[in-house]
Amino acid sequence: MRLFNRLSAVSLPGRRPPTGVAPHVQICAHTDDDLYFMTPDLWEAVEAGTPQVSVYLTTGEADGVNLAMDDPARKDATPDFPGYTAARQHGIRAAYAFMVTGDRRAPWERSTTRIGDLTAEISTLEDGRITLIFLNLRTGRGAPEANLAALWRKSSARIATLRPTSSPLPAREDGQSLTRDAVIDVLAEVLRRHEPSVVRIMDPDPQWTAVDKASGGITYCDNPDHTATALFAMAALERHEKSGRRRPAAVESYVGYCNKLRPRTLSPQQAARKFSYLTVYGGEDGHDCEQPPGLCGDRPLGDRAYNRFYGQSTNYRWQTSTSWLQQLADGRLAAFTVLGGRPVVWTQDRPGGDSWSGPAPLGRVPDGDGRFLPRLDVTRDADGRIHVLGMRAAVGPSPEHQQRDLMHLTQDGASGPFGTWTDLRSPYAASAPHEARRRSLGMPVLTASGKGVHLALRNYGSGLSGRLFTDGEWGPWSDLKGGVLEGLSALTRRDGSVELYATSSNRDMGMLRWHQSAPGVDFVRDYGTQLPAPAAPATLVEQPDGRLLMFSRQPGTGWLVAHHQDRPDGAWTTQPDLVATTPGFGPLAHTVLPSGQVALVQRTDEGGLSLCVQPLDGTPVHTRWTPLGGGPFVHTPATALDAHGRLVVAHIDPQTCLRTLTLDPSDAHGEPAVPGWVTHHVPECRPTA
Repeated sequence: MRLFNRLSAVSLPGRRPPTGVAPHVQICAHTDDDLYFMTPDLWEAVEAGTPQVSVYLTTGEADGVNLAMDDPARKDATPDFPGYTAARQHGIRAAYAFMVTGDRRAPWERSTTRIGDLTAEISTLEDGRITLIFLNLRTGRGAPEANLAALWRKSSARIATLRPTSSPLPAREDGQSLTRDAVIDVLAEVLRRHEPSVVRIMDPDPQWTAVDKASGGITYCDNPDHTATALFAMAALERHEKSGRRRPAAVESYVGYCNKLRPRTLSPQQAARKFSYLTVYGGEDGHDCEQPPGLCGDRPLGDRAYNRFYGQSTNYRWQTSTSWLQQLADGRLAAFTVLGGRPVVWTQDRPGGDSWSGPAPLGRVPDGDGRFLPRLDVTRDADGRIHVLGMRAAVGPSPEHQQRDLMHLTQDGASGPFGTWTDLRSPYAASAPHEARRRSLGMPVLTASGKGVHLALRNYGSGLSGRLFTDGEWGPWSDLKGGVLEGLSALTRRDGSVELYATSSNRDMGMLRWHQSAPGVDFVRDYGTQLPAPAAPATLVEQPDGRLLMFSRQPGTGWLVAHHQDRPDGAWTTQPDLVATTPGFGPLAHTVLPSGQVALVQRTDEGGLSLCVQPLDGTPVHTRWTPLGGGPFVHTPATALDAHGRLVVAHIDPQTCLRTLTLDPSDAHGEPAVPGWVTHHVPECRPTA
C-alpha cells in the first residue's frame, strides 16, 4: 500500500511547550477528576508537549480527615478541613510532577492571582508546562450550606472559599464569597487569558439510575459536584465564545462515576498507568513523606483507586462519530467538526488535491441560546446530498433553560450550498417538567436508506427514539423501545434497509438489534443477538454475499474482534475471531475500498493510529496492522475515499488543525510501506509542534 505524506510527525515525550502553542484547559470539580476521567487524552497531550491548565473549582474537603478509610484512628480524628484540602492539592502537584518529569518532588512555583472577584492559588511546573488553578470553593461537611449544585440552580445565593493550610493565599482571603455569576466570570476569564485550543469538562447530563414514583425524585450515577462543574463550564464557554475570542476551541466532555455502569474501555496497561498516577496522588506510592503528617496526598484514596470501578474506563458523554469525513458530489472531500460551539467545515480545493480551505462556518445557524455539542454525524443520501446532524445545548439555572435540541442541515441539491440548520427539538417538550428527559438523550446517529434519512438516539426510558426524513420533510418521532446504555451503530444494507445495534442496559444481554425487512417498514427488535457488549461503538460492514461482519473492541483488553453472521440475516457467531491483540481505544474508522476489502483505522495505546485491510469475501480475518503515527488527537479519526479512489485518513490535532494522510490501496494485498512523515498544513492552522 503506497502512502502519500499528509500528516504531522509524532511529537517526542518530555518536550517543553513550544512558543505559540495553545494550551489545553481542564475544568474539574475535584483535584483528582482529571486523572480519573480525562486520561489517556491528558497524558498523551502532556507527552506531546502541549501546555496544560487544570482548574479545580472545589476544595473537596469531605469530612476533613486525611486518613485511610480503614485506619482505626479515623473514628476519633479531629476534622482538619484546611489540612485535608492542602493534602489533596499536594497530591495533584506530585502526580503531575511524576507524569511530566518522573519525579514526584519536582519543584513547583506557587503564587496567587486575581481572577474576577476571586483570588486564586496558582501552581506552575517547568515554566508553565503545567498550570494548576485552585478556586477553593467549599463543598464539604465543614460547610453544609455550601453546595455547588444549589449555587448553579440559584437556590443558594453565594458560596465561600477555604484557604488551605500553608497556601500562599493571604489569610484575609479565607472565606471569600462568590455568586453564581461570579463563578462563571472566573472561568470565562481563565479561558480568555489562556485561549485554549481544547477544553475538557465533566459530564453535565449524567445517566439516571432510579426514579422515586411517589415524589418524582431522580437518582443519578454521578457526583453532583461533577454535574454542576460541567454546567458552569458550559456557561463559561458560551460567555467566552460570545466575547470575540480569537481562537475557537474544541470541547470534550468526560463521563464520571457513571463509568462503573459501562463495559471497561481501557486496556490493562492503560488502566495501570492511570492508577499509577492516582497512587502518587493518594500518597501511597512508597515515597518517604517529607511534608507535615497528613499532607502527603489524599490518604482516603491512597492506593485503592482500582477498587473504584469508575476508574477502569474513560468514556465521552458526547462520543464523536467517525463519519465526519465525506466526499461531496463534485469529488472534493469535506471534513466537518465543531469549534467554538459552532459547526465548521474544511474542504479540499480540488478533487483529490493536496490543499484544503477552512475551517469555514457550516450553514446558517438560527438564532437561539446554546452551543453545538462536539458530535456531528454525517451521511450522503441516494441523491448525493450531504446531511449533517448535531445537537445544540442551552444551559441555565431553571429547568426550562435546559434544552437539548437536534439540529439538521443538508445541501440544496447534490452540488448546492448548505442552507440553514433546522431545529428538530427533541422527543420531549421544551417545558420545565421534561428537563430530565431532555438531558438524558444519547448522541444521535444518522444513516441514509432506500426511503430517506433515518436518525436514532437513546431516549429517557433507555430505549431508542427514531425519525425519518423523506421528500424534504421530517416525519414524527417514533418509539423504537428497547433498553440501551449508549454506543449506537447504524448500517444501511445494499437493499436500502437499515440495521441498528447498541449495548443493552441489561449486562446479561450484550447487544440489541433493530432491523427492517425492507426499506421504509417498521423496525423489529432482536434481543437475542448473543453478541457481547463492546467497549466502543461497533463497526458494521455488509459482505458481498449479504452477511454482516462486525468489528468491535473487547472490554478489559482493548483488543479488536470480529463476529459474522452464518448466513444473510442469520445468527451471529458466538466465538469471535481476533483482529488486533495490540490494545487500542475507542471506535474504529472504516471505509470499503474499491478492491472490495475494508480498511480499518484505530487509535492505539501508543497514542497513534494504525491501519489494517480486512477481506470481505468470507476468507479469515487477520491481525496484521501497520502503525501510522499521527497522534495525539482530539475526538475520533475518520476515513473516506477521494476522487482518485485513494483512502484518506483524517484527524483533528491538539491545536485543532485538520491533518490528513492519503493512501493508495492499489497494493492492498501487500504489507503497506510507511515512509517518513511530512506535515500537511492548513493555512488557518499553526503547524503541530
